[in-house]
Amino acid sequence: AQGGAPQGLAAQAAAVLGEDGAEVLRADPWQLLRVAGVRPEQADGFARALLGAGAGPDDERRGRAVTVWLLEQAALAGHTALDLPALAAALGRQGVPDAEDAVQNAISEGDVLVFQDAIGEAGDAQEDEERPVRVLVGLERYALAEESLADGLARLVNSVPERGDAGEEWERAAASAAGSAAELIRAVAGHGLVLHTGGEASLAEPAALLDAAHGLGLRAWAATHGPVGRARFA
Repeated sequence: AQGGAPQGLAAQAAAVLGEDGAEVLRADPWQLLRVAGVRPEQADGFARALLGAGAGPDDERRGRAVTVWLLEQAALAGHTALDLPALAAALGRQGVPDAEDAVQNAISEGDVLVFQDAIGEAGDAQEDEERPVRVLVGLERYALAEESLADGLARLVNSVPERGDAGEEWERAAASAAGSAAELIRAVAGHGLVLHTGGEASLAEPAALLDAAHGLGLRAWAATHGPVGRARFA
């Protein structure tokens, strides 16, 4: 590809950057980092081939692109946002000389979002004190997805199941179950959202819950990602 990008990335770059991908890369060669699998050193090599001596580590475009790339890598590891100090440290390890400026540029260009997360419980701070906060930085699509998920979970948490006569039926189902499975059945009967955790022994309890729901004539499904879970629900 033009400018020294690996030939094997041409099709991927076109798929990610669109029909105007060549123009996008000429204007900002570090946009190559948007292609899956490309690392900063590869994008730097492409930029040097395209820009020559003008491709320096202090280039504003590089700082923004590496900021986005680091957040993408964090998301792959399960972190949809990073503390600002952690992100700044990671930028420093990637050779960005002014990490704070790079983050601010990324925010200004709309590449990333910044938000605050209160630390501790609401009652921990004194009456005349503001609660401490930590500054988080994340990609817009993950922030919006988490916000949508949080809204949905809040609606579930705040919903109160109308048990009516079914309350006695749920209680009979719980009484017929063993141990902690009975506790799970009672929890589900009385709450809109229940988080169930545990080790190997806890795998049978959702299956008991599903059987109880079916026994009450309810439509209930279970989703599992592995063969052990499938065996439990078989």
